[in-house]
Amino acid sequence: MPLGVPGVTELPLFDEDFVLVTPAGHPLAGRDDIPREGLRELRLLLLDEGHCLRDQALDICREAGRSDGAEVTTTAAGLATLVQLVAGGLGVTLLPRTAVTVETARNSALWTGLFADPAPRAGSPSRCGRARPGRPSSRSWRRRCGER
Repeated sequence: MPLGVPGVTELPLFDEDFVLVTPAGHPLAGRDDIPREGLRELRLLLLDEGHCLRDQALDICREAGRSDGAEVTTTAAGLATLVQLVAGGLGVTLLPRTAVTVETARNSALWTGLFADPAPRAGSPSRCGRARPGRPSSRSWRRRCGER
């Protein structure tokens, strides 16, 4: 999500697919053709307010036709807590594909579902502001951000 802060440059690092994480036995568990519209009525678990993945997930849900007033049952401060809430049967969540193996491998009660193409995407920007002069890492960032 763009910050819109003066003096901060954002560089897109990569985009990746979101994956639906469900408890075992959920009707969407294991599917590889979930339509985005399937997000409309799900009991969605999200990260706490202010987290960029939460904002991206909500944007995808709105694009799928989910109303702003649709229930978000529980929030969590981190991905590990979020997926354990899913394993406990409290709802489903969206994870970036690169986080799925790490976050779901510990619990056999967690299943995943893939979206039909085009899958919803999570973006991962890098942000930099004015670097401190003289530091090697700051010179590299300044070059990437268009500063001298």
